[in-house]
Amino acid sequence: MNGSIAVGIGGAGSWQAFAWAVDEAERSGDRLVLLHVCVPGSPLAARSGEPAPAEVEIFDPGLARALTSARARLGARRAILHIRVGTASAALISASAGVRLLVIGEGEGGHTVRRVLRHSCCPVVVARAGDPSADEVLAGIDGSDAGEMALEFAYAYADQHHLPLGTVHVGRPGGASGHSRYVESVSDGLIGAGRKARLLVLGDKRRGVVGRLRTGDVPLTVALDASCPVALVPVDQTETTQL
Repeated sequence: MNGSIAVGIGGAGSWQAFAWAVDEAERSGDRLVLLHVCVPGSPLAARSGEPAPAEVEIFDPGLARALTSARARLGARRAILHIRVGTASAALISASAGVRLLVIGEGEGGHTVRRVLRHSCCPVVVARAGDPSADEVLAGIDGSDAGEMALEFAYAYADQHHLPLGTVHVGRPGGASGHSRYVESVSDGLIGAGRKARLLVLGDKRRGVVGRLRTGDVPLTVALDASCPVALVPVDQTETTQL
């Protein structure tokens, strides 16, 4: 695809996200941006931007090893490190405006993950180990524009990875037919279907507070509670200058 993938590195679950993002960049041919956010006054804050691995090694050997490992697999030009100063959620949301895909860890379901999922400008993958034997990509569909976007993303991912594509039809009597599943309980049904998925893809309508209070925030609930990696595709994603 030859775009850019950004991965947040340094928070809870970020090493799983890093591994997922490196694998995806290697297969897709995309450039990988490792995004590390530090607080003002920290040693790395003075080296914000794109520091060399030798500089990073002095203050954060683990981060330096991650960059070296990514470059060993992708090449120096396709793996870069950006250090930002401030809050993780703001930095990740800002970065999402310049990449085709943002990858984050579970983050223990905290404020940062929730905020990024609600405000990202591009599709976000919440990476986790999942079932190593899983070999199917699933798209949650409901006849809406969000469902169509999820299906398009899932189809492209399945095609690139040579995996079968299945669908989960929400709000329908339970059952299965071929690669299609039908679930009545939306969140629980999607989470259950995702147990054997390599990737579960959902569209996100980005409803307001009233809408979320009325019927719940299904994409957020599934992204936080599923046992497999989950991709959320926002209907209002924005394309801007590449990061």
